[in-house]
Amino acid sequence: MTDPAYDCVSCGACCFSRHPRYLALLPYDASRSLPADSLFAEGGQTYVKFDCGHCVHLQLGDGKAVCGVYEDRPEACRAFRAGSFECGKARRANGILGANVRTPEGEAA
Repeated sequence: MTDPAYDCVSCGACCFSRHPRYLALLPYDASRSLPADSLFAEGGQTYVKFDCGHCVHLQLGDGKAVCGVYEDRPEACRAFRAGSFECGKARRANGILGANVRTPEGEAA
């Protein structure tokens, strides 16, 4: 169950990672309208790009983190639940709005 105390739009921790293969597409994602230039393939698997330290679909501004492809977001994103064990793990690893993944200047590390 989703914890109402967690506001994904002011957190976004699950959308940050230094790992370029953080978000793999699943078979369910074949019918989604994801921009081709936001994806890459490696070893027979397709991934969402994280070149900038966060998902390329993440739109940051005014202390908010909003998914630019929310209606077509990958299955892994749909399954992620605010307040879950995985959510807490992402918050500890990446920090709110990616604070642990970004350099002091605010750029991806």
